Order: sequence, then C-alpha cells, then structure tokens
Amino acid sequence: MRIPISFVAVLAAAGAFALAVPAEPGLQSDLTAVTGQGAGHVSLSLTARDRGETFYAQVQVAVHGARPNTTFTVTRFVDQPPDGVCTEAGGGLVLGTFTTSADGAGAFHYVRVSPGETPGFQFDIDFHVDGSDGTQLESGCMTATMK
Repeated sequence: MRIPISFVAVLAAAGAFALAVPAEPGLQSDLTAVTGQGAGHVSLSLTARDRGETFYAQVQVAVHGARPNTTFTVTRFVDQPPDGVCTEAGGGLVLGTFTTSADGAGAFHYVRVSPGETPGFQFDIDFHVDGSDGTQLESGCMTATMK
C-alpha cells in the first residue's frame, strides 16, 4: 500500500510545481539590505491572456535572515523610458504586506490582472520591501517586456 500513497504524493508535488509560473531571465533580482537586516529574492512573471487583451503579472518575494515577526510592505516602482536605470520618479504602488516567522523568513505573492498593453511595450521595474523595524530591502532594476 505504500507504493500507491507514495505515487500519489509524487503526483501531487509535481502538480504543485507545474502551477508555478517561472520568471523570465532578467526578471529576477536579489533583495539587498539598504538598512536593517535580511536578504531575499524577487521574481516577476508577465503573461498575456486572451490574445494579449489581458495583462497578467505575478510577483513573488521571499525574505530570510530578517528579524522575527516583522511586518514588511512590498512596493513596486515602474519607470519610463526603459533604459535599465530605475529613477522611481513616478512613485511607488504598495502591493501588500507579509509578516516574517519566528525564524525571520517570509514570503509574498501578488497577482495583477488588467487591460493589456501593446505586445512589446517595455518598462523598468524595481521593488522595495520595507520592514516595520526600519529594515529596507531593495531589488535591482529590471526591464520587462509585455507579451
């Protein structure tokens, strides 16, 4: 009986990984502490739905080495023109919050669905992950292309 249960567990685990949408090359960045403690990673995945009629983006943030039970706010900054230099001149948009565990780790997932842009449209994007303890983690600047 162990074989069927193990087989089902493997299938369930494989299905969980199949649902994740991986980030494209260039749309992943380490999160580096500007102040405070901790580090992490952010990834962005853009997909087109309904033949480009719908913009669909997923953001995944993972933090480790932070202070326990710290609430972090995730903010994204979009920048034009897409030149690989994020000036953050347009201001940021808060995507949400998460709280780290007793071990100082936490994760955040965000999905955005909106009317589509012209395929090939590009923009620069970066992220700030700010903790209630004064920690500020920042990503690098990434250039994204609409599908």
